[in-house]
Amino acid sequence: MTRQMNCRRFSRALGFLAVLIFLAAAASPESSRVYRILGPGSEPPSGAKDSYTLKELEAFGVQAVESSYFDRAMDYQHTRLRVISLAQLADRLYPGGEVDALALNCFDDYQGIVSLADVRRYDLRLATGIEVLPRFKKPGWLNPLLIVVPDGSGAPYQERFMTANIRELRFVRMEDYYAPLWEIVQGSPALREGLEAFKDNCLFCHSVKGIGGNKGIRLLTAYDFSRDPDREKFKADFAAFHGKDNPDKQNIQQFVTGALLEKIIRFLAAPGLS
Repeated sequence: MTRQMNCRRFSRALGFLAVLIFLAAAASPESSRVYRILGPGSEPPSGAKDSYTLKELEAFGVQAVESSYFDRAMDYQHTRLRVISLAQLADRLYPGGEVDALALNCFDDYQGIVSLADVRRYDLRLATGIEVLPRFKKPGWLNPLLIVVPDGSGAPYQERFMTANIRELRFVRMEDYYAPLWEIVQGSPALREGLEAFKDNCLFCHSVKGIGGNKGIRLLTAYDFSRDPDREKFKADFAAFHGKDNPDKQNIQQFVTGALLEKIIRFLAAPGLS
């Protein structure tokens, strides 16, 4: 009798443990996260809450889509994405046009930015759910919120349209955001081209002049771009860390041609940047 009772207790304990394991496996890291929407003054816009869960964001209107742009960049197929309209969200919170861009602050210190003109021109979406087919590797940084380019939008192929792991949307004025960098390239079309390439593909991880993200190393500390050996080392390191076969799927080389990389190097060597 005692042995039977012990067996039943053991079975119940195993069942309870199995439930706990199932719940732990089912819970995604983002399920307990909260997300913020802020204005230029670091306060929520009128009509916005202090913070949102994914479910609350989906109340803005969610749909399931695929994105060939996203799949191409990640070398995936048929990824299922739950998205809300970023344009509709912006129009609802800032109908007056007093801001013109969204800074995208991420959980891993990456920082993206998209203009509201591009948001509307390319009908950009914001993914609240990402379902990758089991045969593909999903890197640790690939979590909601994620900028999504819908099929047929015609958006240029650039890193800035692949921002993921977003924790905060901050409405800003583009002119104010980039002001310290524009001052450096004034009067130089070549430096301006380099800045454009850098801000579209690199600034999100590698900040300069206090602008951008801090996920990656500080390039101006690691390299002296006025010296040929450092420029060549930078090119080699770029290919090694950001090529197609890098283990973390941060393939930036697909967006940056050799000519663009030269323009970026010219910008990073600009007087007054360091």
